[in-house]
Amino acid sequence: MKLFYHSLVARFYDLTMQKVERLCLNRWRIELLSDLDGVVLEVGAGTGANLQHYSQNISRLILCEPDRSMRKKLELKLQNSPHHTAEISPCAAERLNVADNSIDHLVSTLVLCSVTDQPQSMREAFRVLKPGGKLVLMEHVAADRNSRLYFWQHLWQPLWRRAACNCHLTRQTGQLLESAGFDLHTRAEIMRGAPSVVSPMIVGYAIRP
Repeated sequence: MKLFYHSLVARFYDLTMQKVERLCLNRWRIELLSDLDGVVLEVGAGTGANLQHYSQNISRLILCEPDRSMRKKLELKLQNSPHHTAEISPCAAERLNVADNSIDHLVSTLVLCSVTDQPQSMREAFRVLKPGGKLVLMEHVAADRNSRLYFWQHLWQPLWRRAACNCHLTRQTGQLLESAGFDLHTRAEIMRGAPSVVSPMIVGYAIRP
């Protein structure tokens, strides 16, 4: 049953995200990804929404996606991509199969909300990035704890997690990145066209010192 549900999510993911992509996500992807170079690793690559935005200056592109259904969609999209030689890996963000200090840029877009162990995922990102390397991110996060929106995020989170493949509504992603040792360079945004409980965003990058 779980496998069937995940296959449905993968099949309709791009369709359900069309409006949000048009209103804001596509613009942020262009901003964050179009000038990346060197060795780039993307965690939770999903169906390949980022592929069209990657620069030709990338010398090696590694796409990590642990979900089998998502990975099948990614493989199909990759065939018609300028980055068709990219490597696809089933590894999860919590356990990346690359060497220490080997990655120039690590990309995470709408991923850290749903990883099983967020602090471990951040430790892995820190481990594999070269000193001065960037964790490029576009993530939805918890609203201000004193806000009405945070109340609704907290209320809906148990049901949302079950319906949205472990997606959390109240994660303090920016604060955890700083606790993991990253220098944070992000701004707050609103994901237009999305339900309000997932609308607070941080967009930018975190540098490994």
